Amino acid sequence: GIPDNLSILLSGRLTWPAVSMLLESDTPGFDALVAPGHVATVMGPEEWQFVVDKHQLPAAIAGFTSDSLLAATYSVCRQALEDRRFLDNCYPQLVKPEGNLSARAHLSTALKVVDANWRGIGTIPRSGFALHDDYAQWDARLRYPEYEKADRKRAGEMPAGCDCAQVVLGKKYPNQCKLYGTACLPRSPVGPCMVSDEGACRIWWSGGVRPQ
Repeated sequence: GIPDNLSILLSGRLTWPAVSMLLESDTPGFDALVAPGHVATVMGPEEWQFVVDKHQLPAAIAGFTSDSLLAATYSVCRQALEDRRFLDNCYPQLVKPEGNLSARAHLSTALKVVDANWRGIGTIPRSGFALHDDYAQWDARLRYPEYEKADRKRAGEMPAGCDCAQVVLGKKYPNQCKLYGTACLPRSPVGPCMVSDEGACRIWWSGGVRPQ
């Protein structure tokens, strides 16, 4: 069984509610979508169909290999040029209709979907995971209520001067942030976009892009 001394501080997020929020805004910041293959592998490609059906944007699902990324990029560009819109699965090795049903069943058993706060952006409805009530005794937020005290955290705010939220939303390029490459570097990151290897600022820096 689950050990009594285990505490879980869960911060899982669902990406399509955030994409939906962007597309329903006045300035979504992008004209096509390359969706993450590792997410679609578990949850299924159908979760991204709304991008095509509701917003009429080119869309493709890609893995992390160069050939899959190139195929997805080619697909959305060709869709735009030919004025066609469909969801193209460019990661068929792993992404199957309905995803991984076994993994999804385990997720639904242990987790529930809740409203979630995205740092620097705000609360997005039904965009996060929380432990089901049956597992509440292992929820660190309930076990350690002092965690929720406002004086212990920045309440979802970005560090002063950090434009990471705008980068995530597609409103700015990483090198348009005043901290990029000056105060914010891979060895001394200020915002989360420079911390993670998957962060846009870290990727740009690793690719050789320097401050404007």
